[in-house]
Amino acid sequence: MKTKIISRLIQIFALYLFVTAIWNLLGKIEMIYSAEKINGKVVSSYTEFDYTNQTSNKRYGTSHYILRPKIQYTVNGETHEINGQIYGEMESDYKLGQLVQLLYLTNNPSYAMIDSPLELWTYPAKRISLAIVLFLIGYYFSTLLHKIKEKLFKLIQNFNSSF
Repeated sequence: MKTKIISRLIQIFALYLFVTAIWNLLGKIEMIYSAEKINGKVVSSYTEFDYTNQTSNKRYGTSHYILRPKIQYTVNGETHEINGQIYGEMESDYKLGQLVQLLYLTNNPSYAMIDSPLELWTYPAKRISLAIVLFLIGYYFSTLLHKIKEKLFKLIQNFNSSF
Protein backbone atom coordinates (compact mmCIF):
# COMPACT_ATOMS: atom_id res chain seq x y z
CA MET A 1 0.00 0.00 0.00
CA LYS A 2 2.80 2.41 0.90
CA THR A 3 4.63 1.65 -2.33
CA LYS A 4 1.48 2.45 -4.30
CA ILE A 5 1.23 5.85 -2.58
CA ILE A 6 4.91 6.58 -3.18
CA SER A 7 4.49 5.46 -6.78
CA ARG A 8 1.56 7.83 -7.31
CA LEU A 9 3.41 10.73 -5.65
CA ILE A 10 6.38 10.22 -7.98
CA GLN A 11 4.01 10.14 -10.96
CA ILE A 12 2.23 13.31 -9.82
CA PHE A 13 5.57 15.10 -9.46
CA ALA A 14 6.58 13.86 -12.91
CA LEU A 15 3.31 15.16 -14.32
CA TYR A 16 3.95 18.54 -12.68
CA LEU A 17 7.44 18.66 -14.25
CA PHE A 18 6.00 17.71 -17.63
CA VAL A 19 3.28 20.38 -17.52
CA THR A 20 5.73 23.11 -16.47
CA ALA A 21 8.16 22.02 -19.20
CA ILE A 22 5.41 22.18 -21.82
CA TRP A 23 4.37 25.61 -20.50
CA ASN A 24 7.99 26.76 -20.81
CA LEU A 25 8.21 25.23 -24.29
CA LEU A 26 5.07 27.07 -25.43
CA GLY A 27 6.52 30.30 -24.04
CA LYS A 28 9.70 29.77 -26.06
CA ILE A 29 7.68 29.09 -29.21
CA GLU A 30 5.62 32.23 -28.63
CA MET A 31 8.84 34.17 -28.04
CA ILE A 32 10.27 32.98 -31.37
CA TYR A 33 7.16 34.08 -33.30
CA SER A 34 6.53 37.39 -31.56
CA ALA A 35 10.04 38.60 -30.78
CA GLU A 36 12.29 40.90 -32.76
CA LYS A 37 15.88 40.04 -33.57
CA ILE A 38 18.71 42.30 -32.51
CA ASN A 39 22.46 42.00 -32.10
CA GLY A 40 23.91 42.20 -28.62
CA LYS A 41 27.53 42.47 -27.61
CA VAL A 42 29.46 40.49 -24.98
CA VAL A 43 30.73 43.26 -22.69
CA SER A 44 32.02 41.37 -19.66
CA SER A 45 31.62 38.19 -17.68
CA TYR A 46 30.68 37.05 -14.22
CA THR A 47 31.57 34.02 -12.13
CA GLU A 48 28.84 31.46 -11.52
CA PHE A 49 29.02 28.54 -9.10
CA ASP A 50 28.92 25.20 -10.89
CA TYR A 51 29.57 22.42 -8.37
CA THR A 52 31.69 21.39 -5.40
CA ASN A 53 33.31 18.14 -4.32
CA GLN A 54 33.46 19.21 -0.67
CA THR A 55 31.51 16.96 1.64
CA SER A 56 29.65 18.16 4.70
CA ASN A 57 31.69 18.85 7.86
CA LYS A 58 34.96 18.72 5.90
CA ARG A 59 37.31 21.63 5.42
CA TYR A 60 38.88 20.34 2.25
CA GLY A 61 37.53 20.00 -1.26
CA THR A 62 37.22 22.28 -4.21
CA SER A 63 34.47 24.29 -5.78
CA HIS A 64 34.19 24.74 -9.52
CA TYR A 65 33.10 28.04 -11.02
CA ILE A 66 32.47 29.00 -14.62
CA LEU A 67 32.57 32.32 -16.42
CA ARG A 68 29.27 33.33 -17.99
CA PRO A 69 28.96 36.23 -20.45
CA LYS A 70 27.12 39.51 -19.85
CA ILE A 71 25.51 40.63 -23.09
CA GLN A 72 24.29 44.18 -23.68
CA TYR A 73 21.87 45.36 -26.33
CA THR A 74 20.17 48.66 -27.08
CA VAL A 75 16.50 49.11 -27.98
CA ASN A 76 15.11 52.61 -28.65
CA GLY A 77 18.18 54.22 -27.06
CA GLU A 78 17.80 52.19 -23.86
CA THR A 79 20.57 49.75 -22.92
CA HIS A 80 19.62 46.36 -21.50
CA GLU A 81 21.69 43.42 -20.31
CA ILE A 82 21.35 39.65 -20.26
CA ASN A 83 23.20 37.90 -17.48
CA GLY A 84 21.69 34.67 -16.36
CA GLN A 85 20.39 31.41 -17.76
CA ILE A 86 23.05 31.36 -20.46
CA TYR A 87 24.39 27.89 -21.17
CA GLY A 88 27.58 28.89 -22.93
CA GLU A 89 30.82 29.87 -21.25
CA MET A 90 33.33 32.63 -21.85
CA GLU A 91 36.40 31.72 -23.90
CA SER A 92 34.91 28.46 -25.22
CA ASP A 93 31.56 29.76 -26.53
CA TYR A 94 31.73 33.54 -26.17
CA LYS A 95 34.54 36.07 -26.54
CA LEU A 96 34.70 39.63 -25.23
CA GLY A 97 33.32 41.99 -27.88
CA GLN A 98 31.56 39.21 -29.81
CA LEU A 99 28.23 40.05 -31.44
CA VAL A 100 25.41 37.69 -30.44
CA GLN A 101 21.99 37.47 -32.09
CA LEU A 102 19.18 37.95 -29.57
CA LEU A 103 15.41 37.75 -29.50
CA TYR A 104 13.63 40.43 -27.47
CA LEU A 105 9.99 41.16 -26.77
CA THR A 106 8.80 44.40 -28.36
CA ASN A 107 6.34 45.04 -25.53
CA ASN A 108 9.03 44.27 -22.90
CA PRO A 109 12.46 45.03 -24.39
CA SER A 110 14.23 44.27 -21.11
CA TYR A 111 13.45 40.57 -21.68
CA ALA A 112 15.69 38.91 -24.24
CA MET A 113 17.18 35.53 -25.01
CA ILE A 114 20.07 34.35 -27.11
CA ASP A 115 18.80 33.10 -30.47
CA SER A 116 20.41 29.66 -30.58
CA PRO A 117 18.99 26.13 -30.33
CA LEU A 118 21.12 25.38 -27.26
CA GLU A 119 19.80 28.38 -25.37
CA LEU A 120 16.19 27.96 -26.47
CA TRP A 121 15.64 24.22 -26.13
CA THR A 122 18.01 22.86 -23.45
CA TYR A 123 15.86 23.68 -20.41
CA PRO A 124 12.56 22.29 -21.77
CA ALA A 125 14.29 19.18 -23.13
CA LYS A 126 15.91 18.44 -19.76
CA ARG A 127 12.62 18.92 -17.90
CA ILE A 128 10.62 16.75 -20.28
CA SER A 129 13.27 13.99 -20.15
CA LEU A 130 13.35 14.09 -16.35
CA ALA A 131 9.56 14.00 -16.22
CA ILE A 132 9.42 10.92 -18.45
CA VAL A 133 12.10 9.10 -16.43
CA LEU A 134 10.38 9.92 -13.13
CA PHE A 135 7.00 8.86 -14.48
CA LEU A 136 8.43 5.50 -15.55
CA ILE A 137 10.13 5.06 -12.18
CA GLY A 138 6.84 5.82 -10.49
CA TYR A 139 4.97 3.45 -12.78
CA TYR A 140 7.36 0.54 -12.17
CA PHE A 141 8.23 1.46 -8.57
CA SER A 142 6.52 -1.47 -6.88
CA THR A 143 7.94 -3.94 -9.43
CA LEU A 144 11.45 -2.52 -9.01
CA LEU A 145 11.17 -2.58 -5.23
CA HIS A 146 9.91 -6.17 -5.29
CA LYS A 147 12.83 -7.29 -7.50
CA ILE A 148 15.34 -5.51 -5.27
CA LYS A 149 13.86 -7.21 -2.19
CA GLU A 150 14.04 -10.62 -3.89
CA LYS A 151 17.67 -10.13 -4.91
CA LEU A 152 18.62 -8.95 -1.42
CA PHE A 153 16.81 -11.90 0.14
CA LYS A 154 18.64 -14.36 -2.17
CA LEU A 155 21.94 -12.63 -1.47
CA ILE A 156 21.39 -12.91 2.28
CA GLN A 157 20.36 -16.57 1.95
CA ASN A 158 23.49 -17.34 -0.10
CA PHE A 159 25.64 -15.47 2.38
CA ASN A 160 24.12 -17.34 5.35
CA SER A 161 24.34 -20.73 3.62
CA SER A 162 28.05 -20.22 2.91
CA PHE A 163 28.76 -20.20 6.67
